[in-house]
Amino acid sequence: MSPKEIMLAIFKGMKVERILWQPRLHHWYEVNKKLGSLPSKYKNASIIEIYDDLRASPRSYHFFNPCIRTIQGGKVEIETWEDEATIRRKYRTPMGILRESLRKTEYGTASYHTEYPAKSVEDLRILGYVVENQEFEFDREVYEKALEEVGERAEPIVGVPHLPIMRLIVSYMGFEATVKALWKHPGEVEGFLSLLDASDDRRFKVIKESPIRIVNFGDNIHHDLVSPPWFEKYVLPYYRRRTKELHEAGKFCTSHWDGHVRKVLPFVSQTGLDGIECLTPKPQGDVTLEEIKEALGDKILIDGLPATHFLLGVSRKELEAFVKKALDIFYPRLILGISDMLPPGGDIEKVRFVSGLVEAYEPP
Repeated sequence: MSPKEIMLAIFKGMKVERILWQPRLHHWYEVNKKLGSLPSKYKNASIIEIYDDLRASPRSYHFFNPCIRTIQGGKVEIETWEDEATIRRKYRTPMGILRESLRKTEYGTASYHTEYPAKSVEDLRILGYVVENQEFEFDREVYEKALEEVGERAEPIVGVPHLPIMRLIVSYMGFEATVKALWKHPGEVEGFLSLLDASDDRRFKVIKESPIRIVNFGDNIHHDLVSPPWFEKYVLPYYRRRTKELHEAGKFCTSHWDGHVRKVLPFVSQTGLDGIECLTPKPQGDVTLEEIKEALGDKILIDGLPATHFLLGVSRKELEAFVKKALDIFYPRLILGISDMLPPGGDIEKVRFVSGLVEAYEPP
């Protein structure tokens, strides 16, 4: 079976004879390529060629996410300015103007907000107009190009944005402002969350009609951002509804939980998700492999190896022991990977080392 076939078989609940090893290398690749510090043999290699050399499978949403395009309507104009350090945007709408700023991280391959577009409930009304006038379409040409590039290395996955409450926190308002707004103006804020939900109706209609069979919610769940009461009120109903409609359309569903999750992990069984991506065990995260297994039951663990184990300070012997423990606990409901990504300073040869461990593993 090809990695693509193995991946789909795992989602279908079949017992496969090989472990799928799918580390996320894009951040490592992008930073080191920019710094000119890629290993000499990879100086001119594409990310796909590196995966092939390491005998590993790519996480395919890095290639397929652009297939779902956002079309902005309603006379909304978005102007963007970018330099080496910052990204600035201005949203011009008939309802008013919004501004946001992002600072690029040290190597310029990622960014974080220094100014959110919504500073007040009044700004949420403007942002609501932007959201209401968004439409979505499936780009067949981009899909075919990604399909050709990825080939049999992985089953296509498409990522979708954070669920509404996390989108408000991460992309639109920030955590502190969101907490204050929900406390002082719950009706207005929840009205905006409903607009995001309605926008997602349009997005998921396009996805359900597409040939892509796996949908990943990019939620970045952390229990300090969505506490158990918020999780029950804003997260669980969304997951239940969306997974139900996607399952009815023949899709599989995963979500990206890459923070501390001890307080919300018990809710996993109620989400309707087929698997959870990036759950990070100790010593990097706040839960053990055993606790993750108890919460997931028969759901798929996607990843499971702490990124810290790929740094130079952790021995291969220690990494080997962790890999074997993860394989023994989660096989066959496992797509092995790095939680979250290989760090820019990580040892790329440890990825090859894990490939050998996976290939030598004999399932019980």
